[in-house]
Amino acid sequence: MTDDRAERSIAGEGEALEIAGITDRGPVRTQNQDVWDARVGDDARTAVLALADGMGGHKGGLESAEAAVQAAMAVLGGVDRSSNEEATLRRAVAAANDGVAVARESIGGKPGTTLVLAIIRGAHAWLANVGDSRAYLISGSAVTQLTDDHSWAAGQVRLGALDADEARHHQKRNLIERAVMGDPVEADIFEVDAAAGDVLLLCSDGLWEPLSDQALGAIVATPDPLAVALTRACDAALAAGGTDNVTMVAARWLAVPSANV
Repeated sequence: MTDDRAERSIAGEGEALEIAGITDRGPVRTQNQDVWDARVGDDARTAVLALADGMGGHKGGLESAEAAVQAAMAVLGGVDRSSNEEATLRRAVAAANDGVAVARESIGGKPGTTLVLAIIRGAHAWLANVGDSRAYLISGSAVTQLTDDHSWAAGQVRLGALDADEARHHQKRNLIERAVMGDPVEADIFEVDAAAGDVLLLCSDGLWEPLSDQALGAIVATPDPLAVALTRACDAALAAGGTDNVTMVAARWLAVPSANV
């Protein structure tokens, strides 16, 4: 744990969803450029989550991440039963892009950020991502990566030139090929069904680079409160040699209501 850590729970015991998040500056970076947010609907069975990792190699990484999450959540906060989830996610990404464009005009340079978003309704979740922040579904100790990284290393894995472990530690692993930078960008959209006890985890690369999927699953699958599990995962990433900002926001289905909420 560093001196720059923040964590909070959004929903918990007695609800259909348990939601918590944590962010830690890490032992090397002078600034935490990761940002997350989450909100629960009035019926406590719907939720929206957002996470952004500002591009540290560019001026304005933190400002970009803050602008992207704020703009995306402004759109996601209006989700209701009549909303088309994919269309809403695309509007949220576009709004995030517009927010970064405003930041770019203000601070100059080429600011940018990754972005991963989630809409949860009942037993179903819809996801959007740009960049190499990830979404995972953790069911028991089984960990499934739901999103695809928009990075050089991930592209090499898809081509068969690198295996996943090589890509995780490759010197070019942080070379991002698609990001939210104030210009039109296409997000990937994914859908997933969940069961009671499953965890949807959004995270920055500060978590998944040093921590294996197996180790992550073993930590998050415990029956402890979600906030405790995330704290342990953050500590494990730093203990494994992580030097980047480490950020997570996650939702656990305590009960799975009808999808028609």
